[in-house]
Parts: sequence; structure tokens; C-alpha cells
Amino acid sequence: MPGLPEIVYDHYYRWQEMLDFLSAAAQQHPDLVSLHELTRTPEDRPLMMARITAPCDEPDLKPGYLVQANVHAPEVAGTTASLHLIRALLEGYAESTAIAGLLQQIVFYIVPRMNPDGAEFILSTGGAIRSRNTPRYRKNGLYQADVDGDGLILHMRREDPRGNLKPHPEDERMLIAREATDTQGPFYFLYNEGLVHDYDGGAIVSAERYADFNRNWAANWKPEHEQGGAGDFPFSQPEMQAFARFVYDHPNLFGIFGFHCGNNSVLRPPSTGSDDDIAPADLEKMKEIGARGEELTGFTQRAVVDYRLTSSKPIALQGHFHDWGYRHLGLFVYEVELGNIYNSLGITTEKYFDSTAQERRDYDLLALKWHDANPGQGGFTPWRPFDHPQLGPVEIGGWRRHFAANPLSTDMDRIAAGCTAFVLDHAGRRPWIQIIQASAEHIDGNVYRVRATVMNTGYLDTQITTIGHRTAQQQPVQVSLQGATVVSAAGPVQEIGHLAGTCGYKDLEWFVTADAGAPVTISAVSQKAGRDQSTVTLG
Repeated sequence: MPGLPEIVYDHYYRWQEMLDFLSAAAQQHPDLVSLHELTRTPEDRPLMMARITAPCDEPDLKPGYLVQANVHAPEVAGTTASLHLIRALLEGYAESTAIAGLLQQIVFYIVPRMNPDGAEFILSTGGAIRSRNTPRYRKNGLYQADVDGDGLILHMRREDPRGNLKPHPEDERMLIAREATDTQGPFYFLYNEGLVHDYDGGAIVSAERYADFNRNWAANWKPEHEQGGAGDFPFSQPEMQAFARFVYDHPNLFGIFGFHCGNNSVLRPPSTGSDDDIAPADLEKMKEIGARGEELTGFTQRAVVDYRLTSSKPIALQGHFHDWGYRHLGLFVYEVELGNIYNSLGITTEKYFDSTAQERRDYDLLALKWHDANPGQGGFTPWRPFDHPQLGPVEIGGWRRHFAANPLSTDMDRIAAGCTAFVLDHAGRRPWIQIIQASAEHIDGNVYRVRATVMNTGYLDTQITTIGHRTAQQQPVQVSLQGATVVSAAGPVQEIGHLAGTCGYKDLEWFVTADAGAPVTISAVSQKAGRDQSTVTLG
């Protein structure tokens, strides 16, 4: 597409490269794209959102679809998938009648990198981070630092007869758990590369507090001692707070979507509990939409609680995106786990989830073999001796952490295309309110009866989910009449509740007084299904 950069698939986007792409999109298509800074991060990077829709006077009154990615710092493939979606929308507006029609009706809000600081940290250093690290200095507390000056923050392994790890018998570069019967060393402790605060030779602990943005949503939030990474309170992280404020300021949102990286899957609610906690009609529709996601991405649909090893209990994630989107906003919410290095090397999600600990060690060996065949990718740094200023002899090396967390970047062309198709399918199911017929009948003198039928011609209900009508953001459909004096009891404005998807409708009438030939306008307004008008002439 002239003027718009191609999506890169030979590496993952650094911060400035992503900004350059967004800037090019806005410059080349100012009629379709506007960029908005939601907030500044603690490291003073703008949290950017692209708004994409066909030209109109009030884009935020259209039904809205929101996409976010890269909440977890290592999961940078989500940014690639988001930029692919942006490019597909812009290309499609000129080349695809379906996409052009979609952009006429709805507005997309896309945040390609929810965690700019964390993503840049991991891409530049390879260090350990979930979403954000903050210092928590304490005695014998290790904090990450580039101690050998190579520009990376990798791993340190320190030989110690008390160590809980040992070299893998087939490849000593890899450490595995020490068994109770192991008496012949060497044995090791493994740490993040770094320095130790106030070290006295005692047991090393972490000097970093970690935050997990995907445990910082308001639904079922629990404090950190009950849910690791949760933060001090819901939306305590500035990026999360700004995102939430945007959502609550935009009641036009009818769909919400997230990109993550893990064993590839299409994820739906619930994040805690079970399917029994979801309204049956909503569960049926969730599965139906998710099944379409399966077809388009090739990834299996799962509830978040079942995103786990088969041998593990169902998981319970407190303060999680899915439950917030469904229970607090009343929306159908999905995440796509884009994959990881194991998926790229042929280990399916089903095989990984059904695997034993020994089989998972074999998968790690497979990843090392991939590195040996592709050393230029820089995924693994050979262990090398280093005299640590506090710990003495150690070895520094190992994996740059985002390599295991993401699919190989060269797979993203295929993966992103399927995800874009899923987003477009979900967005295309928007509720859509229309006045399908309107008429005026002369009764007597200057009295007329005006009739109209308002229909939801979209797939989703105007309240989206069965619980949606209970949320503050999903007000009833309103239909109003202007241009004549209404004399019937209903008045000029009628609240008609919500309309079911796929042709739910409501017949309305008004008795009015006006001069013959007067134009009367009927307007239907829904927060999430748009608005429509029809004018009839009295006569």
C-alpha cells in the first residue's frame, strides 16, 4: 500500500518503529486514522491509541470495537498482530466492499502496545519482567542489572553444593530440577543477572516487586498476597487507569479483544469459576463466536479457567481481563494467545497441555536445537564465566526471555492474518439499529397518526449480553419524533428497552398535530447500535 510501511516479520517491533508505523498510517490516511495519547507512562512514553473509521462528524457515536495488545511485556507479537489489523482496515477501505461498509458503520479503537515501558525493557535487554518491575530494596535482595556490560540482562548460574538445579544429561547448557537422590554435582542456583542489595552472604531474595497488568482489572480483584502481581488496587497502574477511563467514557463499545502470547488458543470467559457462572444464552453465543474464531485462526477455543496443563486443576485468575469485560461491561470479550516458540517448533497446544514434566524438558531441548541451527537470531547466549563483584565466580548467559514467550516472528504473517479475520468477523456482528419503515396517516383536521418500525438488523442484541442491561453503559434504545406536536400519552420520546439481535423489532406510533405537508423526523438512538433517522411528510 503506497506510503504505508509493510508489516515486518523478521523481528518484533521496537517502540520507535511502532510509533513510526502509526504516524505513517495517520499521515497517509488522515480521513480514516486519528492518533490519541491516552496517558504518559512512568518512563514518559505516550500510550497510543489509533482510532479508525470512515469519515463522519461524530465517530464516537458509532458502535465501537476496542483492541488492546502487549499488556504483558514479553508478549510483543501482539503489537505485530495489531498493526496487521490496522493495515488490513486501511487497505480494505479502498479495496474491499465489506471492510469499507464496516468502517462506515463502526469505529475501531486499537492500542497496539499497552505496556510501552515493559516491552522496550525486554526487547532491549532480554531481562525478566511480567508487566512492570519496581525496586523493593531489602537485605540480600537481588535487582536486575547488566553486570558484565554486554548490554543484556540474562541469567546467572552459580555453582553451589546446596543448589536445587543440575545440568541436563543431554545438554549441560540447560538446567533441570535436582532430584532427592542426586548426590553427584555439579549443582547450581539460578538467578536473574543483577546485583545484590546489602549482601551479607545469606540466602538471596528478590529486590523487585512485579506487577501483572492482567491481574489489575477490577473484576474479582484480590490483593497481591492473594493474587500475585495484582497491584495496590484495581487500575493502580497508570496505563491501566487511562485505558479504563477511556472505556468508561465510551459507552458505544460493543466488543473488546486482547492479544497475548502463550500456547495458541482462542480464550473466552470465565477467568474464575466455571461455565455455570455464565448466563446460558450468553454462553451459547460466546461459544458460537469463538467457534468462528477457531475456524479463522486455527486455534482451539477454551475458557480461561481451562487454559492449563491437563494434569492441573482449573485455574482462577483474579482481576482478569475476561471477567471485567463480561461482568463489568456486559460485553463478549475474547483474547487470542498467539503462540510461543514451542508452537512454532511443532508442539501443539493440545500436546503441550497433555505433556509430562519430562516431555516438557524435551521441548526445551528442541528449542536449544533450533537456536543451534539459527544462532543469528540471538535467542540464546552461551554461558560464560564472570567474576561477580559480590557472588564471586558465576556464569552468565541463557535465553533472552521474550524468545520463548512469542512465536517465531516469521510465523506472524500467517498468525496475524487469521487473527485479523477473527476480529473483523466479531466486529461485523455488531448490533445495528434501523428504522425499516415509517408512515403518516391523516386522521382528522390537523391530527395525524405517525407509525414507525425500529429493527436491530445486527447479530448482537442492543444490550449485547443478557446481563448487559444492568450495566451503566447500556441504556435502553430511545426513539424520538420531531417536527410536530405530540398529543398521544407516550410523548415525543419513547424508551423501547432493548432489541434482540437478528431482526428484533418494535412497532411505534404517535398521534400528532401539524399542518399538512409538514416534515416529521423520527430518530432512533442506541448507545451500542448506532442511530438512524427517517422523515415522513404529513399529508
